[in-house]
Amino acid sequence: MVARDVLKTGAYYALGAATRLRAVIDREPELSGAFPTLELAKASLPPEEKSGYDSDDMVEVALDNMLKMLSWDYPVVFWLDRLIRQEGHLSLLDAGGHIGTKHHAFGPYLDLTKVDWTVWDLPALLRAGRKAQADGIVSDRINYVEAPADAGPVDVLLASGLMQYIEVSFQGLIDRLAEPPRFAILNKVATRENDDLVTLQLTGKKRVPYQMRHRGRFEAEIRNAGYEIRDFWTIPCLSHRINTHPWLGFSDSYGYVLERTA
Repeated sequence: MVARDVLKTGAYYALGAATRLRAVIDREPELSGAFPTLELAKASLPPEEKSGYDSDDMVEVALDNMLKMLSWDYPVVFWLDRLIRQEGHLSLLDAGGHIGTKHHAFGPYLDLTKVDWTVWDLPALLRAGRKAQADGIVSDRINYVEAPADAGPVDVLLASGLMQYIEVSFQGLIDRLAEPPRFAILNKVATRENDDLVTLQLTGKKRVPYQMRHRGRFEAEIRNAGYEIRDFWTIPCLSHRINTHPWLGFSDSYGYVLERTA
C-alpha cells in the first residue's frame, strides 16, 4: 500500500470514528437530572410528560422484550416454584404487572394453574391488558383490578420493576393491600449506598421519574414493616449511572424474597 492509500484509509477510519462519536453525543441520555425528591423530579417535567406510564402510547414500549423470560427473572421463577410446591396453591398480586407480561413469560416454567394471578397497574395499562386478554395475547386466567385492595387477601405480592416508579414506600404499598401478604418478591429495586435520589429515565419518547433508594434505609423499612429478608440477589446489568451526573456513581439493582414475621 502506497503512502497516499495509507492516508486515505486513516482518514476513512477517522471519519467513521467521528461519525460514531457524533451519534453518541447527539443521542439523548437514558438518565438525566438528579433530584432529592420525587416531587421535584416530577415538577421538572413538561406538561405533556407528566402522565408518565399512564398513557396509551407507553403500552407498546419494550413490550416484546417484556413478554419474554429475561435473565433477572430466573430468581423470581425459582422462588415462585418453591412457594407453589410448599403451599400447594397461591394467590398472587402482580403489582405494576403491565398487561400480565410476567404471567406470560413465566408460563413455560411454572404450573400457573396453581396460582390465582391478579394484575394491578395504571388505568392505561389495565385497559391494554384486558384488550390483550380478549385478543388472546395473554392468558384468560389473569384477573385485573383497579386498586391493590380489590385483589382481596393474597399469599404473595410480586413487584418486579415497580419500586423505581411507584410514588409510595414499601410500607405504603403494603398498606394499599387488603391485608399484608405472607410473602413478597421484589425485583429490580434500584438502590444506592448514599442518599435517596430521583432521576429522569428516557422511556420511549417520554421521561419518567426513576427512584434510587438508599439500600440500608430501604432494607430497614422492610424489617420495620414486619418482614424478614429470606433471600436477595444483585443484577449487575441493571446498574445505572446518571448520564448527566456521572460523579454520583452507580446504582445497584437488587431482588428480594420477603416473609412476614409480625
